[in-house]
Amino acid sequence: MTRLDRGVVLAALATAALAAFVPVARAQDPAAKPAKVPDRVRLVVNAAFWPTGRTYSDTQTFTEYAEQTTIHASYDAGSAFGPDLAAQVTLYRGLGLLVGYAQSNRDVTAKVDVSRPHPLYLNQPRTATAENAGYQLSESAVYLDVAYARPAGSLEWAVFAGVALFQVEADLLGKPTYTDEYPYDELVIASTPSNSVKDSPAGFNVGGRLDYRFGSSKRFGAGVQVLYSTASVKLKGTPESTQATFDAGGFSVGAGVRVYF
Repeated sequence: MTRLDRGVVLAALATAALAAFVPVARAQDPAAKPAKVPDRVRLVVNAAFWPTGRTYSDTQTFTEYAEQTTIHASYDAGSAFGPDLAAQVTLYRGLGLLVGYAQSNRDVTAKVDVSRPHPLYLNQPRTATAENAGYQLSESAVYLDVAYARPAGSLEWAVFAGVALFQVEADLLGKPTYTDEYPYDELVIASTPSNSVKDSPAGFNVGGRLDYRFGSSKRFGAGVQVLYSTASVKLKGTPESTQATFDAGGFSVGAGVRVYF
């Protein structure tokens, strides 16, 4: 074998050895950085359910026929569905900020009890009862939270808590109308119109999520959420009414999709 042939063989062997070594070296190189999993920003889109209803009431008192008329209304609001949206930004080692928005609508049944004086006789009040199922209660809330999130493989958990700013709009009883016919011994409620009133209370919220990321990119996922929020609401249907008070928010459960950046 000539010196040239020997050099060619040695070069071929060296090239093969280098080709076999380089992938191993790259795999074992501690300085090599794995592909970055997106975790700076999370968008959360949930369909939420509030299982607990609302009960509240108010009372109107004023003078008619030289005596006192009393109108008591009790309201029963059912459970609610609605969207729950949030954006969470990580600032340092899983700690960050979350801004969220939730909205719900409830159907409300109002029961009205009236005691009204007789127009011809003293101390002979007439009474009547009516029920109206067409009232509504709407709540929306903005959440401003401190949040903490940690991954565990394809799973990720997060907890958050902070301020809840509510906008509440409710139908409350206005002034009923009556059908009065001589001799006026029977009181008949003709209608129970409502007044839409608003309040903007501030409260707090606390919650948590458990999410699962899909695929190799880990950019999309799905998860579940539990949330508790509350604020004290005070509403007046008419100037003569007492305040109708209740707590907005409450316990909710939700599920939906996640997007990571």
